[in-house]
Amino acid sequence: MKNTLILFLFSSSLMAFAQQSHKFFDSLANELVSNTTIPSVVFSYITPDTCLYGVAGVNNLNDKKEIQLTDKFSLGSNTKAITALIAMKMVEKGQISMDTKLLDLIPSLKKEIKKTYRKITLGELLSHRAHVRAYMAGEDYEDFPEELPENLIEQREIFVKHVLNQDPLVSELSFNYSNAGYVIASHMMEIAADKSYEELVDDFMKEMGNDYYFGLANREDATAPSGYWMEGEIWTEIGPDHEYSGVPELMNAAGMLSMNIVDYSKLIQMQLKGLNGADTYISAESMHTHHFGIENYAYGWINAVQNGLKFSTHDGSLSTNHCHTLIIPKLSCAITIMFNSDLPEHVRAMSKLEQDIMKEMLR
Repeated sequence: MKNTLILFLFSSSLMAFAQQSHKFFDSLANELVSNTTIPSVVFSYITPDTCLYGVAGVNNLNDKKEIQLTDKFSLGSNTKAITALIAMKMVEKGQISMDTKLLDLIPSLKKEIKKTYRKITLGELLSHRAHVRAYMAGEDYEDFPEELPENLIEQREIFVKHVLNQDPLVSELSFNYSNAGYVIASHMMEIAADKSYEELVDDFMKEMGNDYYFGLANREDATAPSGYWMEGEIWTEIGPDHEYSGVPELMNAAGMLSMNIVDYSKLIQMQLKGLNGADTYISAESMHTHHFGIENYAYGWINAVQNGLKFSTHDGSLSTNHCHTLIIPKLSCAITIMFNSDLPEHVRAMSKLEQDIMKEMLR
């Protein structure tokens, strides 16, 4: 989830392009793929009026099918921002609030969870301030039941009880990143809305006109881009039949959405407009709260100030792919980059790519 951001303070003179692949951006994408072992990359430069794209590479190193802008990539933990956005809409509709406690919705849990968790709220869960375990590594799952009911709401109910009977994290950090916190938040949302988290996402995506998939993209379409990681010394494709499938399905809210760059860019563009004062899916005030309502980590977004510029950002990865998003409201621009690797050297190369995009567009 680490970010390397180099923000350039040039006077902004952005040209008005329609949505299209950008020749210079395609050259940057090809340069990245040629100089690394990244199989493919797609990215976009976003303003309130335009989305320009760069694309290069192949779906996997065996088929070598040329990548398309319509191919889906894993969002990883950038799913959290979508979860939180839907929660913000529910707040506006009066279905829930950021101050709603878990026990307000499920009072029967009072005697079934540790006392320290009885006052945790939706807002604390979405901002990683509920002190629940991270559930980002295998050891967190060691005592979790292996046999679960088929219904995902029931699975999350079991998960909530399990996690909230574990000792809380003790930390002096301003927030403690947690996949488990987002699972608990999604369960609160589905109880408040009387429909599953997956149904809430489906309603949202239909309203936005976006295509999506829960899971690794090549499990929906075998020709979709495969993620890659190192198995020993071997650069290995996480193909459609590989045993790895990401986090458990009950944790969809924490990191299992896949989208194509065009639809995801439209979603980021909508949020950029909201941060510049427009009422969109949610009000401009709610959008500001979504990104900047709490210092360091608000609701699904990291935020900071660098060189006098306030920005929100997030990275997502399932160890096989990487999705990076940066939004700079004052410059009325955003960048999102997706590629099928999460090796540290590839993430560093992505940061160089972001720098080159900014140099081109803000000169």
